[in-house]
Amino acid sequence: MKNIFYTFILACGLIGVSTSCNDWLTLYPEDKIIEDEYWNSAEDVEMMVASTYRFLLETSVLQQFVYFGELRSDNLSSGNPNGNERAVLDEGNLLSTNSMCNWAPWYKVINICNNVIEKAPGVQQADQNYTVADLQHHLSEVYFVRSLCYFYLIRAYGDVVPYVTMASASDSTNYNVGPTPEREIIDNLVALLKTAKEYATPSYGYQSKNCGRVTKNAVRALLADIYLWDGRYTECIAECNEILNNPIILTGSDLTEWQLLPRSTFFRNVFYSGNSQESIFELNLNADNGNNRSAFTSLYGNETTNPRLKPTTNVMTIYDDADARGMQYIDLKQSKIFKYVGQIAPLAETRVEAEASTYTYRSTSTANNWIIYRLADVYLMKAEALAISGQTAEDFSEAVMLCNKTYIRAHAEGVDSLDHSTYTDNKSVEDLVMLERRREFAFEGKRWFDLLRQVRREGAPTEAIVNTLVNNKYNGTLPDGITGKLSSMGYWYWPIYKDQIDVNPQLKQNEYYQKQDSQN
Repeated sequence: MKNIFYTFILACGLIGVSTSCNDWLTLYPEDKIIEDEYWNSAEDVEMMVASTYRFLLETSVLQQFVYFGELRSDNLSSGNPNGNERAVLDEGNLLSTNSMCNWAPWYKVINICNNVIEKAPGVQQADQNYTVADLQHHLSEVYFVRSLCYFYLIRAYGDVVPYVTMASASDSTNYNVGPTPEREIIDNLVALLKTAKEYATPSYGYQSKNCGRVTKNAVRALLADIYLWDGRYTECIAECNEILNNPIILTGSDLTEWQLLPRSTFFRNVFYSGNSQESIFELNLNADNGNNRSAFTSLYGNETTNPRLKPTTNVMTIYDDADARGMQYIDLKQSKIFKYVGQIAPLAETRVEAEASTYTYRSTSTANNWIIYRLADVYLMKAEALAISGQTAEDFSEAVMLCNKTYIRAHAEGVDSLDHSTYTDNKSVEDLVMLERRREFAFEGKRWFDLLRQVRREGAPTEAIVNTLVNNKYNGTLPDGITGKLSSMGYWYWPIYKDQIDVNPQLKQNEYYQKQDSQN
């Protein structure tokens, strides 16, 4: 019987090299059963590669960026959550029956990548115009996308993730593959990303493609992030330095090096318009797709939608009175998250002025991009690596200097910078970096992973980490037993969704949730 796989039919013509990234992704794939003869041309491979990005834009994946990276952190509280969100936010209960735990959408993307890796090399025999360089470029993209998916999965679920590299004929196939140790997955990701970095293009010549498709700097950023997670600080710093030493300069640009946008244009260009000069890799959402267009407005709200998730009282206090991020990431008039769903934020000098200003939300006919990596990530990943591994005053001073880049940008000219003399040892510099990361990346799907890195460095959830998280997140009555739950390392990860356990007997539930399931 001939193999089958879902194909991707172009709505109009072939994909041109001059199209914008959004146009490229507009040519949606449509699920359909087809035969092996599909893999005949360079255009066939290009469509499959496009589909890997396309399925990262599914609402189920987009919202898991928030669920995995923010939901349980001290940045988010209940607005008007759905039942599954309320169970986690208000009750502290994360059970394997909660559909938010479903990792199937990630494996759909992984499976498309696996198909490209397996079948694209054979296209050279059918299409003489499909060169080795073309193949290597496509492989760099799918190596990156697949590695990104696995990196999210191991950070979310821990040591129970199946590492699947074989191509399936259908995204509904049950692999019956057991868990792979995190150490083995990370080693495989690093090896493949080194190859991807060699193959990837430095620049496509267009800003939207340089942000929305994989470049060498995108691969370097993912490698740096993995190294930081894995405690390989020297290697993290090296990858960050490669990015900083290799800015993408487009023809006609006045830029000669990486630069943060000024305070006056930062919010609109980065979070509303998207694909800014600071961007390294972001997912370009399509405004024509009403499904993913509302992925974040349903969570964070807008002028007409009540938010399911709100900023905690604590996160609103981490910004000083002159910090633009505190006035622009959050709608201070309504205590709502404004980042990603806003269009025009007040450019005020103080919070009092911002509270009296107008917050203009983006139109419901537009869609925000979701940023995976931007220049601030590079500065603050390097700063964190220096904070943990640094041994000299110069190391600590450099870490503070890197934090100052985002801190100073967020303040009006003339406001004092962070004082280097205050941060003189590993602990004080680490605390500074983690606070600056929280200020810079609030609501971007990073905070929980930041906290989890700290827990992993300590070897367990310490009393100080747990108490700080609980005090920051909750006001009034605490969820029953939340401090005890957070004191267990297993609770910091997600349970495998029960439906996956039911169809794959080789999966092994996280030990903490085995006990929880037996009590329910």
